Amino acid sequence: MTGERAKLAIALKHEEWVLDQVACDLAGGRATARRCAETAVVLERVARQLREHAAAVSFGGGAVDGVVDAGVLGDEGGAR
Repeated sequence: MTGERAKLAIALKHEEWVLDQVACDLAGGRATARRCAETAVVLERVARQLREHAAAVSFGGGAVDGVVDAGVLGDEGGAR
């Protein structure tokens, strides 16, 4: 597993644990507005990282400092 894939996998496993905790807090009426907002921010960040990874895999490129290197598309431009 590459460094970037390992980091993403670890982040996903950690956030899985956080989501379990938030779900329990929600069910028990203990979830605060702050906790919900913070969790939403974390989910948006992880979703962005996962989309970038998917794009990198699809395009055959890789993430460069967190940004997908779409320059590998060449003349195709990704349009169909």
